[in-house]
Amino acid sequence: MLVRLHILNFRCHADLELPELSQFNVLAGANGRGKTSVLEAVYMLSRCRSFRTHQTRELIHWGCEQFGVAGWFKNTDFQKLKIEWGENERNLAVDRSENLTIREFWGRSPCVVFQNNDRQIVQGGAQARRQWVDGLLSSMHTPYLSLIQKCQLLLKQKNALLRQQDPSRAIWTGLTRQLEQASREIHGFRLEFTEKAAPLLARYYCDLTGREESAEIRFEPAIPRHLALSRDALWQKERERGTACLGPHRDDWLLSLFDKPLRDYGSEGQVKSAALAFRLLEIQLIRENRGVWPMLLIDDALTDLDPERRAHFWSLLPAEAQVLYATTSAKQDGIPAACREIGFN
Repeated sequence: MLVRLHILNFRCHADLELPELSQFNVLAGANGRGKTSVLEAVYMLSRCRSFRTHQTRELIHWGCEQFGVAGWFKNTDFQKLKIEWGENERNLAVDRSENLTIREFWGRSPCVVFQNNDRQIVQGGAQARRQWVDGLLSSMHTPYLSLIQKCQLLLKQKNALLRQQDPSRAIWTGLTRQLEQASREIHGFRLEFTEKAAPLLARYYCDLTGREESAEIRFEPAIPRHLALSRDALWQKERERGTACLGPHRDDWLLSLFDKPLRDYGSEGQVKSAALAFRLLEIQLIRENRGVWPMLLIDDALTDLDPERRAHFWSLLPAEAQVLYATTSAKQDGIPAACREIGFN
């Protein structure tokens, strides 16, 4: 459990310390006071990136050259995590071990973030679903993170080759073989994930809505769609398009309710409930795989939910998991009474 947090030159916080964090913490205050930035800093300690931007330099406080985030923990096999990040240098540290790689540091303190825009997992494009699945699987399986990084490098090399005026067929063949092998391994992870996630998604969706509606998820891998292509046909197709057509970057998941796609036919309430169900199953899968409950970072994620569904949501959160909840209206959110409120005025 995170018991103390220190943020330096991070977003709007020049120097902020939150001591004596408890099991359930409410960050309450008006918009624009830096509540979400606190959750973002905690997320950095877990995944070395933001859940709001891909540009880490945007996190540095205006006029500064780097930011720092440090967290002190109890009941873990480490006591302190620290990140110092600047344009030209980076230091990731666990206790007294400094200058670790992202792979060595990543995922020490697993967390799940709930956001109001989580509906993009349901309604957005395939990339939103792939990013969510990849983040979850990387939290559960260290080798998966390496596989994704390997595929990203191979895709970058292959696309650069295909943009050349006269790309080498021999180099293309070598990259294609490596990419196919990595894609099959990723496909195995994603298929196993889907088989475990499907019943959990259905259960949590029903629990949230109180209705007998069956939300379903089905994996739609790109590999089978391209196996019918001969190597010559794939070479010709990718040359014409100037980009790789085969790889895990083409996979998707179909989400449905009563056999109809949720992103096309779901109501606002159904889409919102499905998005929350995804996060709840994420918590459970991390627990089953890692043996610990992840920290729950909830950023004003209950907007547009009626009081009944909010009550269902709070009842479904594991009591053992630590919660940091950012909101503008703590008194109206129906949160549990046993919590520590931290004001942002």
